[in-house]
Amino acid sequence: MTCIGTAGHIDHGKSTLVKALTGIDPDRLAEEKARGMTIDLGFAWLTLPNGREVSLIDVPGHEGFIKNMLAGVGGIDVALLVVAADEGVMPQTREHLAILDLLQVRCGVVALTKADLVDEEWLGLVSEEIAALLRPTSLSGFPIVPVSAIDGQGIATLLRHLQEACARAPERPDRGRPRLPIDRVFSLPGFGTIVTGTLIDGSFQVGQEVEILPRGLKARIRSLQRHRQVISLAQPGERTALNLAGIARQEVARGDVVTLPGLLQPTTLIDVRLRLLLEAPRPLSHNALVDFYCGAQVVPATVRLLEGDELQPGESAWAQLRLQEATVVERHDRFIVRIPSPSLTIGGGEVLDAHPRYHRRHRREVLQHLETLAQGDPQAIIMAHLEQPLHRSPGSARSPWPAYELAELARLSNLTQPVTQQALETLLTQRRVRRVGTYWLALSVWQALSEEALHLVRNYHEQFPLRSGLSKEEWRSRLHLSPRLATEVFETLRREGLLTEAGSAGLLRLPDFVPTFSAEQQKQVERLLQIFRENPFIPPTRGEAEALVGSELLNALIERGELVKVGDGSILFLREAYERAVALITSHLQEHGTITVAQARDLLGTTRKYVLPLLEHMDEERITRRVGDTRLLASQTAGARKPGSE
Repeated sequence: MTCIGTAGHIDHGKSTLVKALTGIDPDRLAEEKARGMTIDLGFAWLTLPNGREVSLIDVPGHEGFIKNMLAGVGGIDVALLVVAADEGVMPQTREHLAILDLLQVRCGVVALTKADLVDEEWLGLVSEEIAALLRPTSLSGFPIVPVSAIDGQGIATLLRHLQEACARAPERPDRGRPRLPIDRVFSLPGFGTIVTGTLIDGSFQVGQEVEILPRGLKARIRSLQRHRQVISLAQPGERTALNLAGIARQEVARGDVVTLPGLLQPTTLIDVRLRLLLEAPRPLSHNALVDFYCGAQVVPATVRLLEGDELQPGESAWAQLRLQEATVVERHDRFIVRIPSPSLTIGGGEVLDAHPRYHRRHRREVLQHLETLAQGDPQAIIMAHLEQPLHRSPGSARSPWPAYELAELARLSNLTQPVTQQALETLLTQRRVRRVGTYWLALSVWQALSEEALHLVRNYHEQFPLRSGLSKEEWRSRLHLSPRLATEVFETLRREGLLTEAGSAGLLRLPDFVPTFSAEQQKQVERLLQIFRENPFIPPTRGEAEALVGSELLNALIERGELVKVGDGSILFLREAYERAVALITSHLQEHGTITVAQARDLLGTTRKYVLPLLEHMDEERITRRVGDTRLLASQTAGARKPGSE
């Protein structure tokens, strides 16, 4: 469905014209009726001569209510610029026209109202003035229709031109990512909270759970309406009223966005192409403070110019806006910027990236990246995201490796998932991207990531030649990978025979790596193991062993399984001694059914210091289990009699 929006100076007859076209008075507030002036947004709808139904938003024309005007005009497809014939072009005519141009509204009509108050010659002069004003804007060539809401002059012609403009307006795409910028919130007895807005990028249906951003609140769609008619499905471009269950009226405000849970993420940093109006009173400086308007929201923002220190009136530049509050925007969204004092519209532009990295200024690769986002085809846009510069903003925990799953990449690129998938498959055949599990990476990024991943392990082997490998968690942390991505990267490298896991201890090593001792270290090891063999069940403690060979050699023997830790790790047994001890105790239990600490001590010819940690270790390994002061085989039930005990 198409949405028409009015624009124009105060008292030029916008609301009167809307009522003449639709039969609906858009001034709904008591104050508006008392003052005879539109203060806030008004809403109506009409049926065109061809039977097509369209929505209509009426905006206030007073400069003091420009914030309200901007909350409504962001969702329109067709402009109805209203100029009073008896006054001609006025200040708010120019500002509203500049806003429509910045929003790139390309379909519409100019209604030259109050035509009954002037003669034909004056109408011609005013029409020429308006045509000249429109010529350098996106509204160039709009038909100019003299009308009178009082006697009906020109209304039929205006409707015909509006029908033609609506036919030219592009259909709102359904990207499967519905969002509704809220421009009105109210409640009704028996219904609860109701929000309205122009639905974009997807559909809503009754019963769906939704999320209100940036607040992060959840609600359910109890019912839907379009033009006061109950509907079960709301589609892109429709003026939609949502009756929300589970949320209070005071919890929602104009500027919030209704979407599906987990679909969109608020942002405080965006990349943009920014244009400064030729009429701007002065250049825009780097780090200037502006008010950012997009959809129905307004947020203070700092302008970071990425090319120069100033943006001159009439020029455009790449910029990064740092928003003072979390905001919901998407790529290709149009926006307006104003300065607070004097209150004035100075420019606007297009969002290129809603979730960029922090950019350093005057960087050629950054400017090329933004140029690609602004002009590229789907493949170029995807590659621009996958090849983002790999620096991190100060204090950021974000991974320096651009790696995205399909849904996230489609959202970042503002493309549908099928288009994104097709572009990725093409890039894959061109060997420009790499699929790693469910993630997609630019081939150059994958090559750098895999080399760094292997370098970390290789460097660890060189630094600690006696250790079995690098901890998988330390490896993941040093690469700044999420747990899921780290798993996919390791599995890919493992399948390619480039990396492997050392046993079950979560250690990573290169496939051809084997911990080796030097000749001197081998002599130390042999001397230590001989001491363990001489007293297999009363061996040196860990502290004594470390004093003989050092902690590095001792840890290597433990990792290689030549020594076995029991208890708290302070007691070590030679592997063959440990296995012999377990066999002796197990044999005793098979013959006698139970064993005490004292019996195990005497059986091994050791002391309580060694046998107690050994028995506890056997309990942990589920070889035995403790029942009171005795041990049984883990498979044996308490009270079971030993064979032949009857």
